[in-house]
Amino acid sequence: MIAHYITRADDPYLTRFYGAYDAAFILPDEKEDLEGFRTCLALNEGEAYERLSALYGPYREMVILLTEGANGPVLGAANFIAFAGDGSDPTISLSYIFVDAGQRRRGLFGLLMHLVREEAAEAFVWPEGNVPAPLIFIEMNNPVKMSPEDYALDSQHAGLDQVDRLKIWERRGARLVGIEYRQPPLSDDQGPEDELLLGVLGTAGAETLSACRMLAHMRRFFGVTVLKGRDLAASPVAGEQLRTLEEACAQDAQVALTGFDAIFAEAEQVQRDRS
Repeated sequence: MIAHYITRADDPYLTRFYGAYDAAFILPDEKEDLEGFRTCLALNEGEAYERLSALYGPYREMVILLTEGANGPVLGAANFIAFAGDGSDPTISLSYIFVDAGQRRRGLFGLLMHLVREEAAEAFVWPEGNVPAPLIFIEMNNPVKMSPEDYALDSQHAGLDQVDRLKIWERRGARLVGIEYRQPPLSDDQGPEDELLLGVLGTAGAETLSACRMLAHMRRFFGVTVLKGRDLAASPVAGEQLRTLEEACAQDAQVALTGFDAIFAEAEQVQRDRS
């Protein structure tokens, strides 16, 4: 097994990643096209990086691709962006992670998560060499908001029910972030994604998260990964969420973090009502 670390738009392994990624995800508004990935990776260097890191601090976009040997089949992959913050509040946005359906139960999901954390830690120079543990934000399908068609299509395609997918994150210690999350359009040809939950790993079971820290992460994530360097004012969907967090931060408020029991119960009721 070989791990390939892709940080450049012209990396030849990017097309191999994209082929597997395109097969793994099926809902159109949650997907990047190949040019979208190239655009994001191009922001890692040159004038674009200088401009955006001045606004949002140091960051690194990366794809980790696992293959069976140098040219063997793709086993799984993860795409994420790491932000150094002010040196004490690093965060990661894990945009995509998948394991090939035929390669499950080999520990590859856990390996990818380990590599994400490891590479995020090595991406920056930390004060006195002390690497603070990052918060890892994850987008997850909301089984309550998904249309019956999207629910069935995505579950069948992935070979996992939507609730079972949430349970994977619950077992890894994820908490749900108590905000009304909407993913802004990833391109001019796509709409916003309203069928998502936002989760976070690394809070050690805390019940709340500082609204100011949440705001700092969401500004970076929207500005770099979603809008790909375009002005935040260009996205009403991003702007609305940031304004809400700005107001909460100004009041030194906290954002609630919860478990999954309520969403599981609500999803079960929705399925009963639909059957």
